[in-house]
Formats: sequence, C-alpha cells, structure tokens
Amino acid sequence: LGFILPHHISFHHLKEEKRRRTRRSMGDQKHLLPITLGRLASHLNSLSNKDKVIKIVQYTAQAIQHYAFDDFKTDPRARRINTLFWSLVLHRKLFRYMNSLSDLVTIHRLVNQLKSHDSSETTTDKVDTALLLAKTCTFFVFWLLDNAVYLSMGKIVDFDGSSSAMLSFKLWLFANVINLIRNVRRYVKEKRDEKISGEEKSLDLELTISKDIADIVVALGFSKMAGPHISWGQIGIAGVLSAVLHLYLKWPRGRMKRSTLRVKHE
Repeated sequence: LGFILPHHISFHHLKEEKRRRTRRSMGDQKHLLPITLGRLASHLNSLSNKDKVIKIVQYTAQAIQHYAFDDFKTDPRARRINTLFWSLVLHRKLFRYMNSLSDLVTIHRLVNQLKSHDSSETTTDKVDTALLLAKTCTFFVFWLLDNAVYLSMGKIVDFDGSSSAMLSFKLWLFANVINLIRNVRRYVKEKRDEKISGEEKSLDLELTISKDIADIVVALGFSKMAGPHISWGQIGIAGVLSAVLHLYLKWPRGRMKRSTLRVKHE
C-alpha cells in the first residue's frame, strides 16, 4: 500500500475520512424526508405546463359553448363541447391531485425564513414572504377541498361536493387577491429601483399581474361572488388568457425586456 498511496496520505487520515463520511451519511438520513418530499413536489410541478395546455382547451370549450351554442343547447355539437369541457375539468383535477405536497414544502420553507434571525438574511423582505406564505396556505386548503370535490364528481366517494366546491372557489379567489397584492407591491418596488438605478427590467411582473387579474375573474365567476356580471364565456376567455400568460412566462427564452423595445426620445 505504501507504493499505491501518496506519501502525504496516512492510514490515520483514511480512518478520519471514513468517520466523516459515516457522520455525514447519518446526518443526511435525518433530512431524508424533506429532501425526498421536495424532490417529489418538484417533479410534480414540472408537469404544470402540460396542465396549462389542457386548461387552454378546457376554457376555450367553455367560451365556445357560451358564445356559439348558448341559444342552441340541444344541438349535438353543443353537447359534445359540454362533454369535452366537463371531462377536462375532471382530468385536470386528477392531474393536479397531489399539488398540496408542493405547497406543504413551500410553507415549511417560508415559515423557516420568517423565523430565521440569520444576519445573512437581513435583506429578506419579510412582508413579501408573509404574503407569499398567506397565499400558499390558502392554496394548500384549496387543493385539499379540490381533491375532495374530485372524489365526489368521480362518484368515488358518495357525498355532495357542491358546498366544498363553492368554498374552494372562494379560497381560490382569496389566494389570487393576495397574489395580486404581492405582485403589485413588487412592481412598485421595482419601479422605484429603476428610477434609482436607471436600469429598466423585464415585462414579467406586468404580465404576472395581468395573469392574476385573469385568475381573479375566473374565481369570481365560479364562486358566483360577482353575481350575473361575469358570464360563462367571460370566464372561458379569462381562463385561456391566464394559461397563455403562464406558458409565456415559463418559456425559457420567451421573455422580452423593455431595453429591446425602447424608443429613443431626443
């Protein structure tokens, strides 16, 4: 072994390295659950873009049903579109069935951020973190109710899920309002920073705020909190807009910056 090992590596050094690896392995096992849960949630979230493509088809069918066949509900085409819409509603509910896992991981992380007194995190915006936590907690309860509604709609469990559905729509609305407040606050802060630095940033926040408004319109319509002022067709258009904006914002190289659209003023 003296010929194989470099002269500066001793058997004592190898034993110490082995002990360190053993301690590190034991330490990793303590955090096995959150790491595994986080990886699982990340994997499930990677499917969100596929869900939004299906959402576009679902809400397009809803808009067509209202604007093209509202007065011809007995038309066979209207029945086919209605069947397509409700089948996609059930499909998406099943597709998103474990979304609450992702929110559970996020809640754990945000609570730790708010509790942290680490000096390296003094620049963290506590208000922004609190708003994000409130939104995530609301969505967490929404997903649980949404799962219960799926069990009812699919006749898997025999109970009336209509009351759970209405409560879930109201929670969905509340979560989107919180998200809108958070993003408007971030937008105002970004504008203030732009004036200080003179550097213009991307259009992402404006588009995100537009998506929040579209989501609020959908939630208002389904929760019936806006009464007759939001039609079935308007919900469909808002749903399509929300899904398209989501896909654009998640597109790797689809982000435009104002610097590319800037017009010179002499």
